Amino acid sequence: MINKLDQFSILAVDDDPTNINVIVSHLKPLNAKMLIATSGATALDIIKAKNPDIIILDINMPNMSGIEVCRTIKADPKNKHIPILFLTSSETDISEAFSVGAVDYIIKPVRPEELIARVNTHLTLGTLVESLNHANAMLESVNENLEQKVADRTKELVSVNVNLRREIDERRRLQDKLSYLSNYDFVTRMFNRTSMETEVKKVLDRMLTKEANYYFLFIDLDQFKVINDTCGHIAGDELLRQIADLLRSLFSKDDIIARLGGDEFAVLFTIDTLEHAIRRTSAVKEAIESYRFEWGEEAFKHSLSAALVELDASIDSVSHLMSIAERTCFESKRKGGSELSVYNYTKQHIDKTHQQMRIIPLIHQAIENDNFTLYYQKVTPIVEESEIKIELLIRLIGIDGKIKPPGQFIPIAEKFHIITEIDKWVLRKAFVAIADMPDNVEFSINLSGDFIAKSSAAELIKQYVSEFNARPSQICFEITETSAISNLESTQEFISSLKPLGFKFALDDFGTGTSSYEYLKKLSVDYVKIDGMFVRDIDKDDISQKMVESIAGIAKAKGIMVIAECVETMESLDILKKLNINYYQGYYDHHPENLSNFRP
Repeated sequence: MINKLDQFSILAVDDDPTNINVIVSHLKPLNAKMLIATSGATALDIIKAKNPDIIILDINMPNMSGIEVCRTIKADPKNKHIPILFLTSSETDISEAFSVGAVDYIIKPVRPEELIARVNTHLTLGTLVESLNHANAMLESVNENLEQKVADRTKELVSVNVNLRREIDERRRLQDKLSYLSNYDFVTRMFNRTSMETEVKKVLDRMLTKEANYYFLFIDLDQFKVINDTCGHIAGDELLRQIADLLRSLFSKDDIIARLGGDEFAVLFTIDTLEHAIRRTSAVKEAIESYRFEWGEEAFKHSLSAALVELDASIDSVSHLMSIAERTCFESKRKGGSELSVYNYTKQHIDKTHQQMRIIPLIHQAIENDNFTLYYQKVTPIVEESEIKIELLIRLIGIDGKIKPPGQFIPIAEKFHIITEIDKWVLRKAFVAIADMPDNVEFSINLSGDFIAKSSAAELIKQYVSEFNARPSQICFEITETSAISNLESTQEFISSLKPLGFKFALDDFGTGTSSYEYLKKLSVDYVKIDGMFVRDIDKDDISQKMVESIAGIAKAKGIMVIAECVETMESLDILKKLNINYYQGYYDHHPENLSNFRP
């Protein structure tokens, strides 16, 4: 946590002026110089001219996404030191964000305490890195000077031998000092953040051997700023030294203790169970909060906010652990301080992950051995028409020959990014079937967000059209609202590339997003499929009925046909007819069955 800095600059990048205003308002207490950009191109110009200290970057922007902006920034060696924090409404893009150089992310809507804490954390880290770089530059300069001196003194070695030895000793002392400063905190004489991260990485690297149960304790002193403001920074440094000595007395010599920066400390320790780890942490908390810090005639007591994290295979990197610890500690702060929050991956969650991992080989085998099969469900018009609509549904044939519904394997395929291969399998089989169908049959095919996001997706479909002699006018691609929102730019490009060929598009599960109507305006779709959670109880829930009525009204105003999913009763269908819905789909009319049974 930064206690006092010269004025620094923050660049906020978001295409939405409202979001920009929110960020600027939240960061006002930092008294920073705010730089504003509403596009990626503008942001790059500002960075070139102003060189900000930190960048807060929206991940989803038109024309040039936050990912592209970050990649461009980091490509310039002059900008590699600038920390970039991403703003996002979904965690699905976070892994890619880190891969292009981001140091952290903040979930929308932005909470002011979290935003300030994250900015402070990375500004502090940047200050420490700058100090280390400066120290390294000093060392390099000293080395160059001394080497030159050695060369000069060699000519008169006998007369200046005593001075030369003295200079060599001076260099060695400086090297030792700089080496110490790069690994230890100057104020507390304990490990610094860099050293702690090195030790954590060692533990994570050997986590598979499970030599011991490791726990990471993150400590943030509450109201530390009171000491600095009332007694001065000398008193603040003395308090930190005394807290460091107290922590040393509470842990063994084998435990790793560090000051991460500001008033934040961390301990990496081993103990047999989580229960005992919580007990030890509670004892540490009690000891620190009972400690009296005396300065002059005044005495102070401090409370602390703490986070305890159990290390396990779910934590895949040092930055992941630090992010978890900081967020968990933030929960303690949010509760008013003087709290201990515990984060641990439960055995139940780990067992669930292991069960999911066992499904992955079955999915690969199904792709290789053609162990999937296609089902279909009718999409029935409210008003009778000559065209026949069906939705294709995939099923997995298990080793025992039993049919597995999509809920047992599709989420796992999406989580481990093998869903694209399933999409390709469905497309090939569907295009073969469509080629033999009459012209009045329309097939709806579901596509995943991963598939649509690939730049080659549209070209692959065009290839399949040619290869299987399929007719685009008989094909409607269904894209879920959440996938479309997550990959808005890719979805728009995908639709605009294929729509001129005659393909139709449906926005599936509509109504589950946070800004549904806004995205309905941005996407050129032919159908909207209202999510079943609104339709299923439409005959019993007035709110659901109003939602369906609203969605239908907006869609029809834009010339979009409306399909209601999950229709299970005659009463529901009667209401949908009154609302002038175009099509319905559900168990009331048809239970899914194998595509081989379909007769136009």
